[in-house]
Amino acid sequence: MKKSWKKMAWVVPVVVGIYLVYFFTSTDQVTTITDEESKFIQETKDLIAELSKDQEVTTKLGLQSAEYNQTEPTLVITEVEKLSYQESEEDISQSLESSAQPDLPTEPAWKQELDVFLKGKTSPQKFLNSLTASNWKEARDALALAYKKEKLPPNKNFQERFWMKVGEIGGEEVAKELLEDGDPAFSKVLKGWAKGNPQEMFDYYADLDLRSPEVQNYLDKTNSREIPLMDQFSSGMIDEILRSSNGKIGNTQVESANDLIDHFLEKDKKKAESLMREFTERVTKGRDKDTLKQWVAGYKEPELQAGTAQRVIESGVFDKNPLEAVEFANSLESTKAKRSALSSAYARLAGGVNGHDPNITATELNAMEDGWQRDFALNGFAHGLVHRDPEAAIQWANSISNEGFRKVVTKNVTKRINAEVLPRLNSQGASKN
Repeated sequence: MKKSWKKMAWVVPVVVGIYLVYFFTSTDQVTTITDEESKFIQETKDLIAELSKDQEVTTKLGLQSAEYNQTEPTLVITEVEKLSYQESEEDISQSLESSAQPDLPTEPAWKQELDVFLKGKTSPQKFLNSLTASNWKEARDALALAYKKEKLPPNKNFQERFWMKVGEIGGEEVAKELLEDGDPAFSKVLKGWAKGNPQEMFDYYADLDLRSPEVQNYLDKTNSREIPLMDQFSSGMIDEILRSSNGKIGNTQVESANDLIDHFLEKDKKKAESLMREFTERVTKGRDKDTLKQWVAGYKEPELQAGTAQRVIESGVFDKNPLEAVEFANSLESTKAKRSALSSAYARLAGGVNGHDPNITATELNAMEDGWQRDFALNGFAHGLVHRDPEAAIQWANSISNEGFRKVVTKNVTKRINAEVLPRLNSQGASKN
């Protein structure tokens, strides 16, 4: 009942007030209650009785009494509705901001990482990790532009790391494209390819004909040579054999390398010799001269002994007495191994290792009789002079007695001058201007 009286608290005065106003403002009428007035009073009583009952309207609305004292309508909002309303305002605000500022194109991840690297504030690793088979060309073009504008920060082996990553993500598809285009980067992606998909590269290299027009056109266009190209393939494959051992060479690594080399020895002896060169290069590190001599003697196949002898001499193990390298070359059993070793030994002499005077060697070469020993010594001597004296290198190559071999050597020496010497001379001339 308390609830009903609360509901009636505002109703009764209003109804009574209406009646009194009606009664006192009717000054022209007699105060006697007429039938019509009696009817009005009865209707009022009935209204009061009706209002005294529990009303469903107030229960449904759930309004507080204070809300009825307001002069303007009040929007009743629950807590959930308040949250929704606030979020709606935020959405509207964001919508207005976005409409006021047009959407700007977002730069790709590789471009953002490259910009950070070009500022010299970080290593290129994040940029390299952002490269994919679909964006590496754009990245290459951006790097070329940065190099042209001299914005590329100095970073050790950055170019090598870039192309290795491209080879790793692009594999055979990218390699074939670069080969067909005659792009020098073809040989640079091979190590990465071997890392990303060694079996795929192995199969490709095993079937690759180095004398094919496609490969020869690439070699001519890029001033490249067969032997260094083979060594790039071999280097990637040997690295994969040693990857799990962190470069350490034990019996397991020797057996794995020998299995790989034997496989190619049956199909392509030149490729087997190349693999032997690259494996021997890893073996020579940290080993003394006598141990390496035994290493060479352990291989009886001419191609394998030639590969080991060449790399042992090139390692510099005889540089304290460079003439000893010539003696070692002449001591080898295989004629093929002697040829490779003599070329390597005379290249060291031409380079002036340990203060050796190349003019002394030149005098000795002029005194030698024509023959394969002098021709292979001249081959090494000419290559050894490429950087010191390019013109003399060509002259010595042209003094080889065997016509066919002379053409091969002069062609290779010319390629090296075009690829290694002229670009350096041109860059020096440009910097002076």
